Amino acid sequence: MPIALLSVLLLTVPAAALAQGGDRPSVTELGWLESFLMTEEERRASIQAMTHGDREAFRRLFWMRRDPDPSTPQNETLDLYLARVRLADSNFSEDGGYGGDDRARVFVLLGMPVQALPQPATEETPEGLLWAFPPDPENGLADTLEALYYRDEEGQLFLENRAAVDESLEEMRRRLIARPEIGFDRDEEGRLVIPNLPAGGSERARQVLAQMGGATPPAGGFPFRVTPAYFRVDDRATYVALLFETAEAALTPGIDGQVAASVFAKTASAQEEGPGAATYRLETAHTAIQAAEGPTRFEASLILPPGPHRLLLGVVDEQSDAFGTAQIEIETPGFPETDPTFSSVVLYGDTTMQEYTGTVPGRAFQFGRTHFEPRSTGVFRQDETLGAFYFFYPGERVDDGELPEIVAEYTLSREGQDTGFVRPEALPTSTRQAAANAEIELQDFAPGRYELGIRVLYGEQVYETRKAFTLVR
Repeated sequence: MPIALLSVLLLTVPAAALAQGGDRPSVTELGWLESFLMTEEERRASIQAMTHGDREAFRRLFWMRRDPDPSTPQNETLDLYLARVRLADSNFSEDGGYGGDDRARVFVLLGMPVQALPQPATEETPEGLLWAFPPDPENGLADTLEALYYRDEEGQLFLENRAAVDESLEEMRRRLIARPEIGFDRDEEGRLVIPNLPAGGSERARQVLAQMGGATPPAGGFPFRVTPAYFRVDDRATYVALLFETAEAALTPGIDGQVAASVFAKTASAQEEGPGAATYRLETAHTAIQAAEGPTRFEASLILPPGPHRLLLGVVDEQSDAFGTAQIEIETPGFPETDPTFSSVVLYGDTTMQEYTGTVPGRAFQFGRTHFEPRSTGVFRQDETLGAFYFFYPGERVDDGELPEIVAEYTLSREGQDTGFVRPEALPTSTRQAAANAEIELQDFAPGRYELGIRVLYGEQVYETRKAFTLVR
């Protein structure tokens, strides 16, 4: 679309009309908006939220901070910038994915430039485009801003001076925060605190939990499904993650399109108790939130000893007080593996996290409460640090004071060719496992398809696993 026509379109069509269209923003649209509008302080908080598994709580706080009038059902800031990201998607997408290429990150905050000048290719630089914006001190843009784009080998425009542009836009991002008193505080259990939403479960949730003291949960309420996943803790306990799934219509969405629920579990040994035997019980209740699109999914976790267990479960809608209960029986594994092996491997960056399945049930659960759908590829940017987190299981128990020496070596190959990158490190070990958390700077590597090689030396043997990922500008 010509620049002049797009400028007229943006100025003449009301933002709310563009944004609403009878539907809520999609999860993808919210993700792009947050990426463009997030301050550096919030970016650090988002990384912590990702690793703690409370991404949706961060999302709710992010938009509460930008709601200039919480007494209305609309979030005017969200409406305005959602309109712009949808225009960016329809006009700048090309091969840049949803939300558009690098032009979108500037357009969403500033609109169209006063000048858009093609940049012919030279011997030193490829073909490009220069966008110019005048100063706007009232909204936080102190000086003239020039955004310079070049086309890469695939013809996609990317922002050459991204660091300078982001620095100029940071004050604009800060000024969009209409309610700075809302922060990213955490409760005693490390969960993000949502104003006016009980972090430990509402009174209604506690009442339902109290009714689950018998052999079966109270009848009634809406149905839900629970899927367990198991992670190694040590020989005596196993981390059990529970994925709760309800139908889309089971919970009531709030004005921001989010649903909130307290999920909890009460556990008891499924074996009959003999004389003098103690019943192992653990009950927990916490509030979680997420976008109301498709089946609603919440996660909770328990730590249980290996063996059979009966779980009494509940979900309480924090908007309407509706509830559902269920009962399942599980067999918690003890992880008696005897051969050296790897857990799953998590590759992570500033905004990306991918889990690659391992060969045993124990997984790299430390990043988020659960990863129920591990994927096999990841995409990372050159300005990110690639992290690799995993456990290595020696396959034997070693007494304290005689811990084995376990060394990992990391290599990077690009499209089958060795890049020359090699970095060894000793892994911290316990009696049954070694934990690794490697970090690799990516700015010196060209875009392309890579494999991270992980070679672990234990005793006189070498154990190896390779994980593929894609590096982009």
